[in-house]
Amino acid sequence: MYRVYVLKQRKGGSEVLAETKTQTNSFATASAAFWELHQQDFDAKHLLLMSKDNKQINAYRYQSKAGERDFLELGANLND
Repeated sequence: MYRVYVLKQRKGGSEVLAETKTQTNSFATASAAFWELHQQDFDAKHLLLMSKDNKQINAYRYQSKAGERDFLELGANLND
């Protein structure tokens, strides 16, 4: 099972933004959701995650730049 969602990180814990959640058995559907959310306008306190069977497989930090941890260029190959 793939899950895609945006996590808002803050002191004292993190919050999953419910309106961003996608859960599917299809990698193609999960990928489409990931790239759609990738283009949303969140700040650097937000992290876009894709997991498969409860293991993180892809991550993108909003406003990150090439070479930084959790940077993923739009259209890059996603891990399955």
